[in-house]
Amino acid sequence: DTGEVEEGGEYDGQGRKYLSLIIKETKIRSIDKLDDMFNMEKVAGTIDLHNTSFLDLYYYYNYEVIEERMERRKERVQSTCRDTRYKYHPQQYCHNLYQFNELGITWCPVFKGGSTTWRNYFIERFVPSHPDDKRSYELNHLQQRQLKTGQKQNKPSGSVRQEYKIENGQNTRFTVIRHPYSRLVSHYKSVRKPNEVHMFRGFWMLAAMERARAHQIPREKRAPYKQEYNTYVDWLKDQNGDPPTHSEDNPYFDPPHTKFPEMVDAMMWARKKGNDWDGHWKPASEFCNICSNQIHLIALLEEEPLELWYLTDRLGLWEDRATFLNRENRSERKATEMREVWDLIEALSPDKKQFLDRTFDIDFRMTGYDRQRPS
Repeated sequence: DTGEVEEGGEYDGQGRKYLSLIIKETKIRSIDKLDDMFNMEKVAGTIDLHNTSFLDLYYYYNYEVIEERMERRKERVQSTCRDTRYKYHPQQYCHNLYQFNELGITWCPVFKGGSTTWRNYFIERFVPSHPDDKRSYELNHLQQRQLKTGQKQNKPSGSVRQEYKIENGQNTRFTVIRHPYSRLVSHYKSVRKPNEVHMFRGFWMLAAMERARAHQIPREKRAPYKQEYNTYVDWLKDQNGDPPTHSEDNPYFDPPHTKFPEMVDAMMWARKKGNDWDGHWKPASEFCNICSNQIHLIALLEEEPLELWYLTDRLGLWEDRATFLNRENRSERKATEMREVWDLIEALSPDKKQFLDRTFDIDFRMTGYDRQRPS
């Protein structure tokens, strides 16, 4: 009632030490009112992310709840790994883990789970800029930190954790994940943007559109219509001058990007061919190879900002916590409404829904995310 906090306890994290000083000078009359305030502002999207004091207070009072939740999640992941057998092939003999031995941490960037914010943070902190180079924010700038199959060390007897030669064995491994279907829909919304259409056309987009739409085109028009679309996508790169004209009945322009079922079809083809490399839709359990690599801390995007506060506290990045919230591309702005997600999932054909349920089965079991729209 008075806001007084007793010193002591075994926890020595930066955040709680710092917050104990703040709490002593505040007058929190009711933690229930703080709960109500936080939940109302989170729903309304009005939490002031430029002033961390409120989040600091709320994190302090909920620390034990957050820690218990993270521990239960870790136990659930371990239980799923013990009960699961799946075949894992890392892309190009690389594991999607990046060591930062200077900080004592190793990170797995699950795409569409706030990974852009973390990537930019690590690049700004560890990749030297060049006066003649506008540094692009790509993961290949961190390639020398990536853990690779050839760097594996033999596991100690009785150990299930995979170790690597260039990684400090005491590093804390962490990642941030998100509901699998929310990740998919977020990616789908991204690839409809002009620059993304240009980027993904050659990877899988055009092939998916062709499989779904070519039957609508008379045989003699298929090559010309496909060329019309390629000319348009080439124009998208720089968008100089007026957009090129095209035939009104060309199905490649209805719409000029993949539909959601077409993207799922591309996933099915990639999975069938064993070429499922795209991290935007690959299950987090596979992308990070969670069972073999023994990720210590797994936060949920849906539980930000409190679990984000917990991560920065436990990882020794407490002083930089505001950096992850004040970015223009922070995950809260890109959050996909689950109502829209379920509408798109439920509109899929039964075979596509079954495919997604099988593909993300381990992710669902590890996290407890809903497989179907909650009633």
